[in-house]
Amino acid sequence: MQVRWFVVLLVLVLAACGETETPMRGEQGPAGDPGAPGPAGPAGASGTIIRFVDGECRQACIMACEENERILNAYAINPGGAFTFDAENKATFRPPRQGVAVKVVLACVQK
Repeated sequence: MQVRWFVVLLVLVLAACGETETPMRGEQGPAGDPGAPGPAGPAGASGTIIRFVDGECRQACIMACEENERILNAYAINPGGAFTFDAENKATFRPPRQGVAVKVVLACVQK
């Protein structure tokens, strides 16, 4: 029985002796010559240009995008109001009370 424990102990000691430390790294050498350029990638998707039209309305007013554009979104900044879309590029805004300045913004995109 003592021989078995001695063999197990000997195997563990020998297994621990095989461990070594990680070698130290040296300094990095100079950079090599640049390689040849790679092939050109595919053309990217064309983006959509959004143009903003803003103004201030104190009474009913008409806001419009250019003739070659359409309205993407329309909003009024405090205290709000109502929009009526007259065409795809023109809207009429009515504030809740006349005489109160309301900032109106249209987002326009090309057709």
